[in-house]
Amino acid sequence: MAPRSRLWNVLPALALVLALGWLAARHFASIPLRGPAAVASPDGSTSSLIGRPLPALAGATAWSGGAADSLSGHVVVVAFLSLNLPASLRVLSALEAWDDAYASYGLRVIGVQVPEFAFAAEPAALRAAARRLAIGFPLALDPALEVSRAFGSGDERPRIVVADPRGVVTFDRSGDRAAAEAEHEILERLRAARPDVRFPAAGPALAEGGSEEAPAHPPVQLGRARVEAGPLAEATPGRAATFTAELRYQVEGSAYVPFPVGRWNPGADGVTAVRGGAENFVALRYHAGALGAVLGPGENGPVRVWVLRDERWLPQAALGVDVRLDGRGASYVLVDEPRFYALTRADRATHVVKLSPESPGATFYAITFEPGAPAGR
Repeated sequence: MAPRSRLWNVLPALALVLALGWLAARHFASIPLRGPAAVASPDGSTSSLIGRPLPALAGATAWSGGAADSLSGHVVVVAFLSLNLPASLRVLSALEAWDDAYASYGLRVIGVQVPEFAFAAEPAALRAAARRLAIGFPLALDPALEVSRAFGSGDERPRIVVADPRGVVTFDRSGDRAAAEAEHEILERLRAARPDVRFPAAGPALAEGGSEEAPAHPPVQLGRARVEAGPLAEATPGRAATFTAELRYQVEGSAYVPFPVGRWNPGADGVTAVRGGAENFVALRYHAGALGAVLGPGENGPVRVWVLRDERWLPQAALGVDVRLDGRGASYVLVDEPRFYALTRADRATHVVKLSPESPGATFYAITFEPGAPAGR
């Protein structure tokens, strides 16, 4: 009996030690890991880069238009982009305008493509995007996020960083208004570097958006790794499944929740059509704004994806730049490479869209939205 008696004496002390250890673990787990101390910017926001040397771009694995030349002694703009998402595409005109207007005065504009999808991590996709979008400034590929990590945290894109001729970062912003705010900073740095030149009071092309328009809804991801709700969130990756809907309200469901119908194969990055035809589609209810989608073709080549809105073909006035009408007036997009496709123009109404591949093999990666048109336009 003596050994058992000693055991019962030890157990309360052991339980107390374990409890204290559990509480300590909870306490230390709640303490965030500290990175570099944030530096306050002139407008009161914070950035880990403002006032620091511009990080190197050595982590880029490929370049379009040739690698950036020496940046020493130049005002430098580094723009982090995801060229298959509307927010990044909207700032391209401003970046091109800066490059055209100010390159001869020492400005260097560099884009960094941060792939949002696996196909965008390929050098061939980078070159194709640069050709299609007529990007004239150097564009780097950052598939392993090495450049992004060198520049510090910041998942929102576009992100624009400006450095002065000494290589010190003076501006670091993300989001829709980043380009409009960056233009003033660029002009200030150029005036300081080239006091002999009379630059205009305003830049060549301020980026639009922000003040009049409500923010766009984030993209609706269709890949199993990132989908947030609906049948795809419960699907098994890599296993083809038949998705059904007995009632209309199931398809139209909650806003911004994708609902597949038919035979689909969920993947980490997107969902691939196992069958084609009108009974195979992805439906989504959304409110206002221009609609787009990131789509990829099948292994056998281009695929038509039919676009229905509120059970009707798109009218001419609603067509996005990538949508066509066939001889009977049916609206479709020809998916011939994996990329972003503009489907509709902006309006201010609630719609249900159905995207239906004509043949199997097409992959749907995401459905995207742009801000709705302001009243009076």
